[in-house]
Order: sequence, then C-alpha cells, then structure tokens
Amino acid sequence: MTDAPLIAILDDEPEIRRLLAAALQEAGFRTAGFARATEFEAALRRITPDACLIDLGLPDRDGLALVHRLATESGAAIIIISGRAQVQDRVTGLELGADDYIIKPFEPAEVVARIRARLR
Repeated sequence: MTDAPLIAILDDEPEIRRLLAAALQEAGFRTAGFARATEFEAALRRITPDACLIDLGLPDRDGLALVHRLATESGAAIIIISGRAQVQDRVTGLELGADDYIIKPFEPAEVVARIRARLR
C-alpha cells in the first residue's frame, strides 16, 4: 500500500495552516506546514510533496518567484492560495507555473476538491 499524498502548506498565517491541515488530513492526505519560504525550501531537500499550497504574501520571499522556481524544478501540483484577488495577480501566477489559484477567503472543502482534481 502506498502512502497518502503529501501536501505542503506554505502560509505565514498559523490559523490558515491549521485550517488547511485539518481539512486535508480529514480527507486522507498527509500535510507539512511552513510559515516561511526558507523553511519550505529547506524541507524540499528532504521531502517530495505531491502538491504545494503557496501563499503569495510571504514575509521572507516573493511568493511568485517561488511558484516559478517550483514549476520549473518540481513535479508537484502548485496551487496558489492568496488574498490577492486582482485578475493580473491570478494571470501572472498561472503564467509562472501555478496549476490553480484560489482566492482567500476560501472554503476548505473546495481546496480539498481542487487538490484531488490536480492529483488525478
């Protein structure tokens, strides 16, 4: 039997990380949460997530640059979860390599469904 898919959650808001982790774990996924891009990037040397949920408003790095790097170096599905709701932000995120873009506030069940769709 294979392990459940691993979802990396990168968001500097602890409550958002907890909410996402709880919904994903209840749906049968494993999770790893990170508050800073530097922690996340260090962890990528040890773990291989199946999907990454990336907030763009990070305290230590531009989220869009991270999305672009992940898209070129990783096979993981990349889903941006951000409060940036402008069309240009969504277009830029998708053009830089994100597979999906979810605007905060979000429904956890929708995030789970979108991850399942990306991992099919």
